[in-house]
Amino acid sequence: MERRLKKYAVLNNKGGVGKSTIAVHVAHGLAIKGKRVLLIDMDGQNDASLFLGFTSEDYNKSLYDMIAGGEKPDFAECILHARENLDLLPSKSMERINAELYKEPDMKLFLNMRLKALEEEDYDYIIIDCGPQRSRVNDAALYYVDGIIVPVQVESAAVRAIGNIYEYLSDLGLDSGMISLVVPNMYDQRTSDGRENLDFIKEFFADTDVLTAPIHRRIKITETGKFGKTVYETDSDAAKQFDHVIERLVSIDGRKE
Repeated sequence: MERRLKKYAVLNNKGGVGKSTIAVHVAHGLAIKGKRVLLIDMDGQNDASLFLGFTSEDYNKSLYDMIAGGEKPDFAECILHARENLDLLPSKSMERINAELYKEPDMKLFLNMRLKALEEEDYDYIIIDCGPQRSRVNDAALYYVDGIIVPVQVESAAVRAIGNIYEYLSDLGLDSGMISLVVPNMYDQRTSDGRENLDFIKEFFADTDVLTAPIHRRIKITETGKFGKTVYETDSDAAKQFDHVIERLVSIDGRKE
């Protein structure tokens, strides 16, 4: 069977929902299962890169050079080999990239053209960690990917903001069917607020099959990122929480119509 590249954006228009943590663990979890994965860091805070142990001192070329710089480098000059089966395309100057993209008349095929070299790299998955704001960069990413993974922090403000992603897709003329998975994150089952918010999320997505089991709030998940590790390397019990997300992802196609 011919291998087909699948591309997913990890996106939520609200910050602080654990988006980069989800992106990194989805990417690493897929890689551990033998999938060839490229993680693209499109968040200006560079958390995805940091959570894999890389700082801006570890690379010279980045996403900026591939899509907004002058002379385009070879793809191999821009990637970092993060783990077995997992490569990282880091970013610098996201504000400059965003400014450059305002000069582009059509975002729909922009990344398909600029990242065409990725099609030749034999990846199974591209996972894009997007910033939390509406931006031209995120517009381009959403036109580029096949599906979206939406982390939702299980707390009141984040739950109330769920509808924002649907509004964003509508404004871009994209179908809400692109939402492939919704991942309740940082769930604390000990609190009534946590339980009520999870119930609301379940009700909101009751007529869909996109909702995963929740990722429970654990200090170890946060701590490992600070040390440039994932829980797949430090805590096998915590890692099991992400396995069901990985299994759901590989079981769906994600291709937008």
